[in-house]
Order: sequence, then structure tokens, then C-alpha cells
Amino acid sequence: MSAPDTLTLADLRTRSFPHPSLGVLGDPIAHSLSPAMHNAALAALRPTHPTLATLHYLRLHITAAELPAALLRLRELGFAGLNLTVPHKIQALTLVTELSDEAQRAESVNTLVPTPQGWAGHTTDGQGFLEALRERSGHGISGRPVRLLGAGGAARAVAAACLAAGCSELHIVNRDTTKGTALAAALADPRARAGDSASLPTDAVIVNCTMLGLKPGDTSPLPAELLRPGQFVFDTTYGTHQSQLLQDANARGIAGCDGRSMLRWQGALAFRLWTGIIPPAAPMRAALGEPPVTP
Repeated sequence: MSAPDTLTLADLRTRSFPHPSLGVLGDPIAHSLSPAMHNAALAALRPTHPTLATLHYLRLHITAAELPAALLRLRELGFAGLNLTVPHKIQALTLVTELSDEAQRAESVNTLVPTPQGWAGHTTDGQGFLEALRERSGHGISGRPVRLLGAGGAARAVAAACLAAGCSELHIVNRDTTKGTALAAALADPRARAGDSASLPTDAVIVNCTMLGLKPGDTSPLPAELLRPGQFVFDTTYGTHQSQLLQDANARGIAGCDGRSMLRWQGALAFRLWTGIIPPAAPMRAALGEPPVTP
């Protein structure tokens, strides 16, 4: 069941949208803070950017089976841009008319831009992760080992970005070892390989791109005893609760962050693709309830 402020494919088929709109598609989608974040940015920009006066960002509950029909209908309705979240980032590769270089390398799409031919597919996840990591940890990824938990659409984008930014090694840990191995092969880089979490370097950047942590009762995707000071834990999930992975890290004095900063950065980069404008960070931070950055 969808939340009251969430549109479905049935709504798209029966409603009209007199003004251009933006939106995020996913399943689940009720947890998404993207509408609050983008609408806060739009509100801040309207006084100086009249062209944004009628633009709003909507939440759309669209299943994987509904995605092709939904994208066609949203194109007919004149939507000005879209974000994609779980489970659509890989499926969308076959539904767009063109792909950015970043999306091709990552084999993942999280942002759609309308063109005369259809939807152009982009990914801002990888660059958004790198910007957020620098902001929250005080360092980049160059020369550091990465342990990537997960092999879905966001993991693909993060993996490609880490390799491009010069990580020393990238080990992919995924419950389905076949998917982890396939992602490592697709990356075609000797630094990338699939494996287990039996050994974590003391300077590792640990990135959770699984869905474990999205719900309050979720277990951690990583045994707590593997966490040691010197590591940095980046959990791309977020919610009103702190994930078990971050609780374990905090208990051991290990720095880390949840996915809100990455959400803000990838959202800002997507916003620029749609409008040509980088939105102000302050209203987006406030909408997300982001904690301050520790010096």
C-alpha cells in the first residue's frame, strides 16, 4: 500500500499535470526523503529563478513490472526529470534512448532527463558518494582499500567511482556470490574482485550498498568484530533510526555516516542535469535532518 502523498501508475493514468514536475520512482518508496529535499531546494530558489515557480517534486510508487509503462506515461505527461531508486537502476538501462559515460561505466541509472527521443539515462550516485565521503570523513578514496557490501545499482555506481578515483583495491562482498563475481568481472579492473568479509584492513572504507539498515529491525551486513579504529563506515541507507552497522561502528569508536549526505549530493547533481542549477545545500541539509560535519 502506498502512502497518502505517493502516486501510483493508476494515478498517472487518470491524472493530468498542468505544470512540469519532477519525481522519484521506487519500490519501496515511502521512506524516501528526496521529495522533501528537492522541494526545499525549489522553495529556496524560486525568488531568484522564476522558471522554477511551478516545478514540484513528487513521490511515485512504481514496481519493477510497472516501470516500462510508467516511464512512457511520464514522458507523455511532460515530466521534467526523474530519479530512480531500488529496484529500478539496472532495469532502466534497457529503457532509455541514450546513456551518459558514467552510466555506461557503472551499468546503473539513477537520473533520467527528457530528450526529443525519450529518456536519457545518467548516474549521479558515484560522484555523490565521493563528494559525501570527502565531506563526512575529511579524506577522499585515493590510495585506500574499499570493502563494498552489495552488488545492486547503487553498488555498481559506487564501485566504478571508487576505481576511477584511485582506490587501492575494491573487494565486493555480496550475499549472492554470483552477482558479486559478475560485478567484479564487469568492472574489468585488477583492483576489483569478489570475496568475503573475513579480513578488513585497518584503513578500509566500508560502504554498505545493501538494503540492510533501511528498516529499524535490520541486522548488520557485517560482523561487528571486523570493525576496527582507522576504518570509515559509510552506510548508504538512512531513516529515522541508526542502522545496526553504524551502531556497531559507534560502539567501537569508528567514524561513519549514513546515506543522507550522499542523497543530498547525488540529488544536487541530478538537479543540475534537469535545470542547469546547483541547488543551495543549506535547505537540503535541513530537510534531511543531516547532522553537522565534525571538524
